[in-house]
Amino acid sequence: MAECEQTLHELERFLDGELDDEMRQAIAQHAGGCNACMEKLDFHAELKQVVRAKAQSDALPAELLDRLAACLGDIGDDT
Repeated sequence: MAECEQTLHELERFLDGELDDEMRQAIAQHAGGCNACMEKLDFHAELKQVVRAKAQSDALPAELLDRLAACLGDIGDDT
């Protein structure tokens, strides 16, 4: 259970490539053997891609962007 908690705690940093190699490998290894964590990782990765694509192609209300940034971190860095 502790591995799941740590994996979920570091999920966004993992997806954003902000972890050191040791932590990244530990999370990847755990998620590879834990269906619950892998499902959450896949969901968050896909959600980030969809939001990023929509934010670049459609004009989103500033309030929505603020709420998304609060949930996912700053999504406007790539523009």
